[in-house]
This record gives sequence, C-alpha cells and structure tokens, in this order.
Amino acid sequence: MCIHNRDCNPTLETEMRLCAAVLVLLIFAARADETAPIRLGNYSGGETIRYTVPLIRGTLADAEETVVTLLNTTSTRETREMKGIAYKGQFKVLAELLPGENKLVLKAGKHEFPFTLNYKAQTNPYYVRCIYLTDNTCATEYQTPLENDAQDYASKLDTCLKTMQCFTAERMNDLGFGRATFNLELDDNGKVKVYVYKCPAPAETYYKMNDQAWYSNINSRLEKQYPTKFAKNFVVAAYTRFDPATQKVMAHTALGGGGQALFGSGDMFTWPRKLSDVQNAFMDTTAIDPKKVFSDSVGRHAFWAAASTTIGACLHELGHTFGLPHSREPADIMTRGIDQFNRVFTFVDAISATNKQPIAFGTKGIACFPPISAAALAPCRWFALDEKPWDDKDRVAVHLDESGANIVVESEKPIRYVGFSVKGEAVLHAVPPAEQVLRALVPLADVRKKTKSDEFEIRVINDQGVIKNIPSAGLFAGPFVQTWQIAPETQPWTNTSAFIALSDEKRKEIENAAASAKPYTSPDAQIDYLALFPPDKQNNVAAYAMRIIQSDKARQVKLFTGSDDALRVWLNGKVVKEVLAMRGTKIDSDIFSIDLHPGENRLLVEVSNGGGGWGFVLRLEDADGKKLRLSDDGKLSEATPPAK
Repeated sequence: MCIHNRDCNPTLETEMRLCAAVLVLLIFAARADETAPIRLGNYSGGETIRYTVPLIRGTLADAEETVVTLLNTTSTRETREMKGIAYKGQFKVLAELLPGENKLVLKAGKHEFPFTLNYKAQTNPYYVRCIYLTDNTCATEYQTPLENDAQDYASKLDTCLKTMQCFTAERMNDLGFGRATFNLELDDNGKVKVYVYKCPAPAETYYKMNDQAWYSNINSRLEKQYPTKFAKNFVVAAYTRFDPATQKVMAHTALGGGGQALFGSGDMFTWPRKLSDVQNAFMDTTAIDPKKVFSDSVGRHAFWAAASTTIGACLHELGHTFGLPHSREPADIMTRGIDQFNRVFTFVDAISATNKQPIAFGTKGIACFPPISAAALAPCRWFALDEKPWDDKDRVAVHLDESGANIVVESEKPIRYVGFSVKGEAVLHAVPPAEQVLRALVPLADVRKKTKSDEFEIRVINDQGVIKNIPSAGLFAGPFVQTWQIAPETQPWTNTSAFIALSDEKRKEIENAAASAKPYTSPDAQIDYLALFPPDKQNNVAAYAMRIIQSDKARQVKLFTGSDDALRVWLNGKVVKEVLAMRGTKIDSDIFSIDLHPGENRLLVEVSNGGGGWGFVLRLEDADGKKLRLSDDGKLSEATPPAK
C-alpha cells in the first residue's frame, strides 16, 4: 500500500478540493435546472446547425401555460417573434435563424430564458430545387375554396420545404445521426427559390394522362432545363383540379424517384403561408366538404389533416429520390407516417371528421424516419452538409459463405448500410460498426425470418453515398464461376446482326492468350467487362474468357448462362452455344448441356457488346440437377446448399 503525504503534495490536495467543489456546484445546478421555469429539451444553447428553421422543444415548470414566445433579438425579419404551443408542461416553437450567431429569448408567462443558436449555411453542392408547374397559359393559381386566398404559392412552397427540412433534421437527430438534412436553394433574403416552369400544352392535355405518363412527360422536359446531377427537383403542379361533378381530381399525383418528386396542388390551400402559421395550420379544424373540394386527408376532412397528409406525402416522395423504399414501420414517413407529420409540431390531433375530441398522442405515434430509413439517409450525398470529393466507382459483391449460413457483402469502399426489402418494402437493415467495414456478414436465417421469403432485394450503401440494389436470385442460383482468365485484347463487332467470323486459328490464338493471362476473380456473380476494359474499348467489341475444367471421367454437365449482349461458347474448340441477341444479363437465361471428357477441358466464352452494359454469368449443375462448384484448380465438386 502507498499512502500519499499531504504535506508533500499540496498540488494534489488543492486539485481534490477543487474537484469536490465543482461536483457540489454541478449537483446544485442540476437540481436548480429541474425546477427552472423554462428548460430546453433538444438544445442546450450554443449549437451550430446547418438549416434555417429549427424546432425548439422543452418543458415548463408551469403546466398551465398554453403559449410560449420565442424572440430572435438578432433578426429584423417578420419571424423575429414566433408564438409556440405549450401543453401540460411541454412546449414546441419554431425559430428562423440568420447566418452566424442568433441571440434568442424564450418567454413563458413572466419568465424568460436566453440562449444562442448559430446558423452556418451548407456548402453541399447537392440540393433540393423547387419548381412550380403551370400549363401553357402560365396561370399560377391553385384551386381553393377560400374566397380571399392570397394565392401566395411561393411563400407556401418556401414554408413547406423548410418544414420538411426541419422535420428531417430533428428526427435524424433524435436517432443519434446528428441534425443531418437536405440542402435548400435560398435567395439573399433566406427564401426558397421557386422556379416557375410553363408546360407547353393546356392543362386538359395532362388531365388525360395517367400518373406514370404525366410524371415521365414532366421529368423528360425538366431534365433538359433543370438537370438533376446535383439537384432533386421538387415539383408541384398549379393546374391540379377537383371536379365535384365527377368526384375526380385531375393532374394530382404523389410520385418520386431518381431526380424528381412530383405532386399536385389539390390541397395546397391548407398549407401554411408563413413559418408563424405552421403550428396553427396543423391545428386548424376548418372542415372540408369532400363533395365540393379535394380532401387528401384519409377521411379526416379538416384543414389540419389535409395539410399534414399532403406535406408529409411531399416528403415521402422526396425520400424516394434519396433512394428510400417504403417500409413496414407504421410511423415512417415512407409509409403512412405522412398522416402524422403534424405531430412533430403539435401535441394533439385537432378535431376532425373522425374524432370529435382532440387526441393526445404518445411518442410512438409521431411521424419519423425510423432507424431502417434514417440509417440509409445518413450516408446520402444530399445529407453531406459540406462539399467534399466523391467517388462513384465501387465494386460490390453479395454471396453466401461456404457454409451457406451467412450472406456476405463485400465492397471496395467502406459499407455504411445493408438493407433487405421485399416487393419495395424495407423490412430489415444492418448498420456496420463505426469503423465502416469492407466486408459484412448477415445471417441468412435472420433475413428469411424477417422477409419470410427467398425473393428479396439487398441494398448496399457505401460511404460515398453509392447505392447498389442486388436481387437475391444470385444467392440461391449459385455458386457461379467467378474466376476466369481474360484475353487481353478485344475483337471488333461491327455487325450486330451476326457473330464475329473467327477462323479456327484465330480462336486458338485468343484462347492461348487467355490461358496465359493471370486469373481474374470477379467480386460478384457477373464478369463485368466494363470494369476490365477502358471506355474507348467497350462498344461494338467482343471479349473472351477462358476456364479449364478438370474431370476425372466422361460426364455431362449443365451450363446456366446469361449475357449482355450476344453469347457464344466453345468447349474444346467446338461451339456448344450461340445466342445472338441485344439483351441485359439475367441469371439462367440460357440452359444447355456439355459433355466433358476425362482430363482437361477448355471452356471459352465470347460476349459481344453493342453498347451499355457488358458481361456474363455462368454456373454449373450435374446431370441430376445438383449444383457444382469449380475450384481454383479446375476440379468440380457438389456445392453446399444454403442453410435452412
């Protein structure tokens, strides 16, 4: 035992006394905070956020208060003073921040609480662009039952997008991902830029189109003027109309994907026009007569409900552009969580056609991006906040391990997300450790338990925001022959209506060149020639892959192939399969038998490419239908089936 002599160590004694004093102060501060009249919940003050409209949540000592006021003393805008909702000792209030430090004061009754928040604009070049569609008349009026509607579409779109941006940041932060959210294009006054696009035809032309046709028509036109390499186009149509006579709404949809989210303006009259109106809009009990006015409110037929569902649906479609599928989580914005979008900003559902009294809700009933969706948004380029270099190239391999019990995901870039979906619904996800692994294992039994199927899609997202969607067919059809010797030179394929004319000598020359090449192992089932040959040697050419198969006896083997584009196969110098087609690679497109002789057998595969994708897949089975594995030394063995 070692005992310190206090007289010999005055510094240690002083430090101990200081620590004790600090601890006492912290305890008293914590106790004081518990009884403070106003307490912040989701902010502590001094934080820097990357969007202009935060939602401030917290608690009040006085549970009878119904209103809070937030004053931004730094601002001279109309949002300098914002009213918020207080309910049973809790409060929610929005603020609008200016660049830099914002000095804020929360007021409840006679009490005040000063704090600061800092706003720093995103430098992320990936952003959301707002477009308002008109027909060829350039009329911007949306349909409304209100006699004195200001028709201020630009302000409504500004408020809508900032509300969605705030919602996303707060819900991402609640799950521990930080306040990550998408970037908006703002003008010098902090307003969202709204681009008005005049469609070339009258509204009646678009009324005759089905949703998909209308979406495609608008997408193809906008892409020319408003390209989506760095932008997601959030598009709302002014000419949406409800016909009371037929009870049909025209030019109204909710579709999103790729670079465009398209929505109709049928319930835009319910949307808040200013940030100070947001909470009031989500509590507005004004009834909607669905026989006279369009009411996208799942039967609730009140202004607040239509505003919640339609703004929530806008974010839902924008989520699709960020790569999110639907999910099975009830409160997910990517399912019917759109109907509870209002709840992030309020404490009760106001009166509607389905509830004659206000409904208080718990935390589980509030719309969100749950972990299965939020974890996929976190690596998205549109959520990067700041500009940084990106790499689009990645080779992702998904296969079963040798035991057949685990799905192996391998990537050249660190993996941020592995998800599994069935028929467009995300049902399971696995987030790799913080070190961002290059190889992840997911038990097949877990996937089958959640998906209840062997037909699912695997979604892999790397740290570059690159998304790969891989069907499960390759897992269970294999194993595939992934190691080949590739001839270093391609051959020209100028006439896509015929195979290349190869003499026997030329074919032998190509085969020998391949046999001398170092074996190449593909990371996945497909041999992807686009990854092996430079861009100037990828169109109107043919590539050749050779593989030696050792057989201990004469035997028949079945080959299962697929190619992009045309396929020709030789075994020991004789053509055994020809498929002259312009097609994409599909597993098991072709099934045919070959006869192996004892000893060495040379298999040569030619894949000709006209343009676009280029590659092939090949697997083996014995005559009885048992799957075969081809070892590195060319020997065949029965493959281990996937674990049950």
